[in-house]
Amino acid sequence: MVVKPDPKVIQAFGKAIRQYPELLDWLKEWRFHELEQLPSAVNNPALLQGRCQVLGELYKFAKEAPELAAKSF
Repeated sequence: MVVKPDPKVIQAFGKAIRQYPELLDWLKEWRFHELEQLPSAVNNPALLQGRCQVLGELYKFAKEAPELAAKSF
């Protein structure tokens, strides 16, 4: 299932990332931290894999949001 955000959400993300680029840096660092933990996941690796997947997709969306917002006008 692919959930496509509403154009207003894309514009809001785009504005937030343009105004506060440290948000994108934080998402990138958080994703990297989770990926580093993945090899040592013993109890529930599927949970950590899911978290990495979601963070990766959120980071990709946040990174592309300013450009997508500009195209939506």
